[in-house]
Amino acid sequence: MTAQTARAEILREDFTVVNEEGMRLFVRELRDTEGRPDRGPMLLVNGGRPGALASWDVDASLPSTAEELAKAGHRLYLMDVRGFGLSDFPSEMERGRFEAPVAVRSDEAVRDIDAVIREIRRRNPGDGRLAAMGWATGSQWLGHYASLHPTSIDRLIYYNAAYGGPAGGWRLQADFADPKRPADLDYSRHGAWRLATADDLVGRWRNEGVDPAFLDRYVALAMKGDTKASLRTPPSFRFPTGPVDDTLKMVNGRQLFDASFIRSHVLILRSQNDFWARPTDAQTLLSHLTNAASARLVELPGASHYVHLLPSAERRKFLDAVLESTAPSIRSEKP
Repeated sequence: MTAQTARAEILREDFTVVNEEGMRLFVRELRDTEGRPDRGPMLLVNGGRPGALASWDVDASLPSTAEELAKAGHRLYLMDVRGFGLSDFPSEMERGRFEAPVAVRSDEAVRDIDAVIREIRRRNPGDGRLAAMGWATGSQWLGHYASLHPTSIDRLIYYNAAYGGPAGGWRLQADFADPKRPADLDYSRHGAWRLATADDLVGRWRNEGVDPAFLDRYVALAMKGDTKASLRTPPSFRFPTGPVDDTLKMVNGRQLFDASFIRSHVLILRSQNDFWARPTDAQTLLSHLTNAASARLVELPGASHYVHLLPSAERRKFLDAVLESTAPSIRSEKP
């Protein structure tokens, strides 16, 4: 099924990709209709809680991050990994929280990404370019994918994502880890999936002067994929715990993939005040990118985990860093 909507000069088209397991994956394409410079296709992947629309395309009073990237000349593709947003939920998420294994691990996300990239290639015949970026765990999945498919992604932006390095120092360790097994999720507290309410998403922003129209739209998009969200009191949406379980391993001395297999141009982009990616994750990844076409680390001073999301002067710096990395001419730097 295809739906098209226009906002200013940006055209949106929603469609579905079916992976090899028969799961339906939601994808949105955004393209500029006014002929901006051609930067090639770009894939944006959701993070570990809301789907891709809430993560990248909050179409409220100001242009979304996805719109800004499309205006700069990218043909954007936003995807939901299974269990997120408008993609199919796996069977683990249709059962009770404590009646199924942890839902959506990195290997499953990699298979979903592969299916969507194949469709992007089909829609852009003859164009060997592809930039890709995910929000936190979305970048972890892309890094895993790029290590297994080293020629598929041309420019990889590894944004606020864990990777590996010395164990410890993760700010969310006590919130999620099993007290007896630091590299494992505390299943007894969190189960196969979790719930998020509007207050979980934006409660801290309501008194900080953030545009109420933006916050309302962000919440609406986050809730949109869970058909049972409005039946709960208060309304809430499901999201998988697999990404947190995977991240616990990455920040406790176990890598999910080896970055030396990656051949892309890589920008490691980290917010100075990020609570997800540790400084050691970025430094370890940089040191492991020995076969990348180029690799560099950029830290955004004073920026938060959400710098790409909230319209602000800081978001402009985020966009400038991303667009510099996807420009037709790129510096060739090795770690």
